[in-house]
Amino acid sequence: MQYSIGKRGGGKALITQHLIRSGNLRQIYQLIDQNIGISRARLAKITKLSKTTVSSLVDELIAGGYVLDCGAGASQQQGRRPNVLRVNGAGNVVAVISWRRARLDIALVAADSKVLLRSQVPLAEQDDGVEKITRAFFETLLPAVGSARLMGVSIIIPGIVDGERGRILSTVIGVGFEDPVVERLGRALAGYPVCFLNDTACFAYAESVFTRIEEKYFAYINVSKGVGACLFADGKMLRGAGAMATQFGHYSIDRNGPECPCGNRGCLERIVGENALGERAAACGLDVSALAGRKLLYSDVGAMAQNGDVQARALIRSLAQDLAYGVSNLISLFNPSLIIIGGTGVKLGRWFLSDLCTALSHMGFREFVSRVRLQYSQLGLDAELTGASQYFIDHHYDFSGQMRCGLFPR
Repeated sequence: MQYSIGKRGGGKALITQHLIRSGNLRQIYQLIDQNIGISRARLAKITKLSKTTVSSLVDELIAGGYVLDCGAGASQQQGRRPNVLRVNGAGNVVAVISWRRARLDIALVAADSKVLLRSQVPLAEQDDGVEKITRAFFETLLPAVGSARLMGVSIIIPGIVDGERGRILSTVIGVGFEDPVVERLGRALAGYPVCFLNDTACFAYAESVFTRIEEKYFAYINVSKGVGACLFADGKMLRGAGAMATQFGHYSIDRNGPECPCGNRGCLERIVGENALGERAAACGLDVSALAGRKLLYSDVGAMAQNGDVQARALIRSLAQDLAYGVSNLISLFNPSLIIIGGTGVKLGRWFLSDLCTALSHMGFREFVSRVRLQYSQLGLDAELTGASQYFIDHHYDFSGQMRCGLFPR
């Protein structure tokens, strides 16, 4: 049986029984994943589906090896105790590859978000990223899957993912929209479902899923080598995990500022990002001789400030003030009630967040700014990997047994 509904512009979207059941299977799976030990009766109450329908969906997930029935659980009600359910983490895994400028972070993440394997592959400037990814997948990740089911592959990039046109753009790893990277990876990983995700979106999704944020409108800002943001409205990520909603790192906060690789001037990430620390340190007279030529990191500046270095403390204050200009504009545009600061920038310490709050109190549209709560991320840097795995399962995987292979599965 199939139905059609009106689409914007007068077209029709086909809704089949398969799509309805596939959506219901995903909803039931997600509820079991988010509520360990939940019962069929509780699932029926939450979803408002009949107990018969819920029981059928759960049985299908169990038969497929996605969910485990753990037997009778504790209950405060009299009578027969309900069986409790949980996802089969050990039996289902996602391969995650984070493509960075100088390395690949690779991992196998179980369906219950446990990181089973994690490793790094160095990337030299002359290396072919596609070849390195292919080798890492077939030589390290795939053999480690063992008897588990490989649900798919998530490739994380620090840039834009245009899923509709099947292309990616990243000034960090030097990939342009016209580069055949997506096509080459599609051929190399043929036979496996592959999705591409933005790095900030992966961090942000992990925060939204694993910390149970209650605010309906919030923003996640990733302050790392670059700067990015991800926006959530009504608890949902705007325009998916491809960084197509905003390029926050390329907000210009100084039209006469230093040129950014994107072609703009005074971009936020060109001024505040970790890659700009060397210039910033020299400008404020910070002594970095103890690093013996090593690149200055946020963690170095944070440690110096902790040890009483006045210049380090001044640099943190300056970075916070510059970031505040971009954040105040974001608040005026989006009006979030919560902003989470994540990435390696949190290693600047408590001063950075405190200085950011102080700077914001003197700028922007006061009515909006005064209502915003700022906090550091509650998760570590592994959240990028677990967020990518969870996003793939929640948005790309088909539990009905009709999962298609290829790029950008839907």
